Amino acid sequence: MPEQYIKKLIEMSNSRFDIEKYHTVDIRLTHRDFEGTPQKHPYDEKLLILLSDPFSNNRDYLELTLESIGKIEEIGTLTDEDGNSAIRVRVWIKKGTPAIRSKPFIIK
Repeated sequence: MPEQYIKKLIEMSNSRFDIEKYHTVDIRLTHRDFEGTPQKHPYDEKLLILLSDPFSNNRDYLELTLESIGKIEEIGTLTDEDGNSAIRVRVWIKKGTPAIRSKPFIIK
């Protein structure tokens, strides 16, 4: 299930720049990249959750809107000691777009 969702996201991002195929666009000028494992948002189809480490108990993540995504690149697969795997992607997000960054911590 998650692999189908990721493939759908990659296809969606690749079709965004069809008009500009013959024009070189430097996406680094208009977008910023983030790397992680994407997950479907539990209740909002317009949002994407990007986990920094899917196998860690410390769940750092970004919450992004799908319309803010300029491009998605598959960069590899992570595997834990138990043989579970997760696809890792690079997501290019339009600069100036609001997003949520969650980083859990322990109050001492």
